[in-house]
Amino acid sequence: MDRHEITCVIGDDHEALRSGLVTLLDAEDDLRVVGQARNGRELLELAERRRPDVTVADIGMPAIDGIAFCREITARPDPPAVILYTGTAETEVLQSALDAGARGFVVKSGPPQDLVRAIRTVYAGLPYVDGMLGAALFNRRVESLLSEREAQVLQHLANGLTTEGVGKELYLSPATVRSYTENAMHKLGASNRVHAVTTALRMGLIS
Repeated sequence: MDRHEITCVIGDDHEALRSGLVTLLDAEDDLRVVGQARNGRELLELAERRRPDVTVADIGMPAIDGIAFCREITARPDPPAVILYTGTAETEVLQSALDAGARGFVVKSGPPQDLVRAIRTVYAGLPYVDGMLGAALFNRRVESLLSEREAQVLQHLANGLTTEGVGKELYLSPATVRSYTENAMHKLGASNRVHAVTTALRMGLIS
């Protein structure tokens, strides 16, 4: 297997849709489908057995739905990135999925290449939210995820300031700035401050 190849498994109860996705993804040089499942329980077993890089799951799968699947698989060691391939844009549903560990959301009615783009994005460690879902998912106060101060700190870091520079701008000690940064990293599931800034930008929490 090419070292740049991204392995994927797909879960959806519609056989025609699954087959179409397999054809779509296998046509890409850097993507390979290594399994497909008809429901969430099969998908969970498949993901554990095949250890893919990315799992694409229908949010309305039978047996175990997409949100429950996210919660189950992300609790396991070294889980795959999960993309929900969905037909719903309800804010509460999407927020629940985000809380459960989903890394991406793609609308079924959108261009097929959106899914290809999403797979590459989450494989690179970044979240992906379909533009059609972005407004529904993130049209809420920033404080519901980040505190106002945490968002301010990330905004200044995104603008190129150092920790010391942010402290001077906000009249905070460098230690306090680092504390806000670490809190934001934890909330965003980021491994470092650059990842936190990138994630916050992608989610529309800062500009």
